[in-house]
Amino acid sequence: AAADSEHVSRLKRAGLVVFGRTSTCELGLSLTCEPQLYGATKNPWDPTRISGGSSGGAAAATGARIVPMAHASDGFGSIRAPAACCGLVGLKPTRARNTMAPFTGEGLGGLSTEHAVTLTVRDCAALLDATAGPGPGDPYAAPAPARPFLSEVGAPVGRLRIAWTLRSPN
Repeated sequence: AAADSEHVSRLKRAGLVVFGRTSTCELGLSLTCEPQLYGATKNPWDPTRISGGSSGGAAAATGARIVPMAHASDGFGSIRAPAACCGLVGLKPTRARNTMAPFTGEGLGGLSTEHAVTLTVRDCAALLDATAGPGPGDPYAAPAPARPFLSEVGAPVGRLRIAWTLRSPN
């Protein structure tokens, strides 16, 4: 690319190094990672299984411990599915939590988000702290968090409350 997106600029400002490019499916529209050009991306734990998709290359590289985290995007499960396949943390942030500026106002009508697959929840939270926030030209922004995401790691979760009733809806 001739220029970095705001998201990539934030990753670099946080001290991350762009290591390389990994495989993804054509158009990012599959929950598998089997591009015709390079062939299927294998699961790093069991090569008879898939790595998931569309960010399967990112998940395979992270799952194989080539990198501690890798950029991924998610519109319909493209962070979450590969993370589940490769034993990683995969969080799809709230729309507009991470900017897509300046090249895209929003992806897939707000359904697509940018983030990563990581080895730990702590890494996921720290990375979101480094990248979150609006960018120039964003059509809307997610509300700022009350405190850093990293401070939520290990925080008391409070009392779990589940609603239920014995009364029939009829």
